[in-house]
Amino acid sequence: MGSADSTTEVVLSAAARSDIAPPPQIPTGFRSGRLRVRRWVRAYLRAADADPGEAASAAALSRFGLEPTVLRERIGDLDAATRAKLVLAAAWATGSEWLTFIDPFAGVPGHIRTGLRARLADLAAAEDRGIVLSSTTLTDFIIAEAGVADVEKGELVAFGSLASVVTEPRGSLPAELTGVNIWSGLARKGWLSIGHSAVRARTELDGKVFVTLPWRSAVVSLDEHDPAFTSAAVFEAIVVGLRDRGSAIQAKLSPVDTEMGLALDVDLADLAHLGASGGDASAAEGEAGTAGTGYGILHPGLGEDLPALRRNVKVGTHVFVDVDTSALRAYSVE
Repeated sequence: MGSADSTTEVVLSAAARSDIAPPPQIPTGFRSGRLRVRRWVRAYLRAADADPGEAASAAALSRFGLEPTVLRERIGDLDAATRAKLVLAAAWATGSEWLTFIDPFAGVPGHIRTGLRARLADLAAAEDRGIVLSSTTLTDFIIAEAGVADVEKGELVAFGSLASVVTEPRGSLPAELTGVNIWSGLARKGWLSIGHSAVRARTELDGKVFVTLPWRSAVVSLDEHDPAFTSAAVFEAIVVGLRDRGSAIQAKLSPVDTEMGLALDVDLADLAHLGASGGDASAAEGEAGTAGTGYGILHPGLGEDLPALRRNVKVGTHVFVDVDTSALRAYSVE
């Protein structure tokens, strides 16, 4: 896992070994879209120095739910799921003990993705084959039982079990996948700080640390004196970005005094809470605002329903933030 350029480079480096099959990469574009599947498969197998024969090739296709007739189709006519099956089958047909893939399930619908990933894992276990793959989706790494490497900006920042890599993230992707902000910080004299006088907590650590804060560990309001604020360490920030992430609408906030702290991501609304009229909302306090606000709203001080939130919060909007510093979590950089 990690930045796409870095993980692709690692997969290609692994595939450069003579005993590992190269990652099948279906070409894109108009001209390649007219390419027949059979021609692409033959070219890939030649590149992999493999000649499995028609029977073995047909068996590999069948293992991933494809009929031999798919070889007569044009690549441009295949949907994402069929392309993914073809990539897995082509690699399987090489007969190599180790197979490599670059984000093989990208674009595949969820229910098909789950089954296809499980099929690959089951076959690999049954036939004792190893897999090196990259992905940006947490669930894909479940099949990587031997370990997960987090590679970002050309550097190996973490290696270990999936649980260890995501429980104590040291890079941006595992932090993103687990829903936390991550910073490098400094622990000194019993205090942990991320550079903001209003965002610090007690700690027993000392020295350089990583610090995480969940996306829902802050209260945001347009009112500096919002009664929802529970501490005296409220600071002013500006919205520098907005994005969708899954069912949530998220903002990136930067303190107005940039010397006082670092940008943080905060969930503004969670559309998974939609399902009834706003007046009937009963979401728990702290999880989705206070009772009586619209479903999905996490910060009533920004607007009591989604239309109000959209009107009130834009890039450039000034807001006030109260961070729950008890949610700060730190672990040593070493």
